[in-house]
Amino acid sequence: MDTFRIICAVYLLIAGVGNQVIDYRHRKRNAYEPGCAWQYYSKLAREGSREGKFMMWSGYIGIWFIIAIIATGCYQLARH
Repeated sequence: MDTFRIICAVYLLIAGVGNQVIDYRHRKRNAYEPGCAWQYYSKLAREGSREGKFMMWSGYIGIWFIIAIIATGCYQLARH
């Protein structure tokens, strides 16, 4: 369980830094309205942009990791 948490933390750290760098460049150009980032990167991903695909996939994987961490936490609480 601890290994899984470490893997999730490392992934979230690496993907988080990558997401912030990409998002900073796009916000600096005012590429999208505030609050519309998910829609903007989804459109970029559909158009074939590597940055858009990275943002979307890292977001989806991050969401699944968070759900998995919550599930393992609930399992550990129920076990004790």
